[in-house]
Amino acid sequence: MRCRYLLLPLAFVLAACPSSDMAMSAGTIDGVSVVPEYANSSAFVFDAAGVGGAKFPDGLNLTTEQKAAIGALHDAFRTATAADVALLRAIEAEARAAKQAGKSNDEIHAILGRAAPIRARMDAAFAALQIAVNALYTAEQRAWIAAHQLRPCGPDGPPRLTDAQMQQTRALQAAFMNAVKDDIAAIRQIAESARAAATGGATRDAVNAILRQADAARARVRAAEVTLHTSLDAVLTPEQRAARCQPQRQGPQPPITPHG
Repeated sequence: MRCRYLLLPLAFVLAACPSSDMAMSAGTIDGVSVVPEYANSSAFVFDAAGVGGAKFPDGLNLTTEQKAAIGALHDAFRTATAADVALLRAIEAEARAAKQAGKSNDEIHAILGRAAPIRARMDAAFAALQIAVNALYTAEQRAWIAAHQLRPCGPDGPPRLTDAQMQQTRALQAAFMNAVKDDIAAIRQIAESARAAATGGATRDAVNAILRQADAARARVRAAEVTLHTSLDAVLTPEQRAARCQPQRQGPQPPITPHG
């Protein structure tokens, strides 16, 4: 098939194929999901929107308030797209069942083609999420991101992954999510408590004290994320690593600029 997913360095978002590529060949359905990788990302991984803040150096680290605000944005994104994710998973399961039943490529393509408008809708929502997350960064943080962005991909997009590589990356991601699920649940609960306290008129210091209760869990998630991406990077060939690029998405783009 023409379009694959490629790991971006230390960002827990794999580059999604354009919706027009949803009509994948029957021979690769087992190695590729129509559900975008960003739908599987953790809301509390510090750069799950894929904007570029996952590698901030010391001195530019996200503040407690920024982390809480980013978590809230991801919670809203996850809730808003849950129905579409369920639809995509159903389409994927239907296509896989059709392949196993010996249906023709045309029949399988027709099933997968139903994912295109759903993916377009999700891609637009994800682009809006990226813009919202980027808006939470300081001018200095945005300047750092702008200086460290990958080169744009050419017309062929990022290098292709083999089905075996796709299966390896999905297994690593699943293991990561299973390992951090309790910490993520705790972080979400603490963030909700902080939001409730703020709504109830608590002082900023009091809200920050609540949010700091999640620091240890956040540190564990962050460490697990770094380990994950070291493992994901090892799946790639030297040629794939050298050819990393930033896929060009249609629709609104995060305004990564040094100022504003």
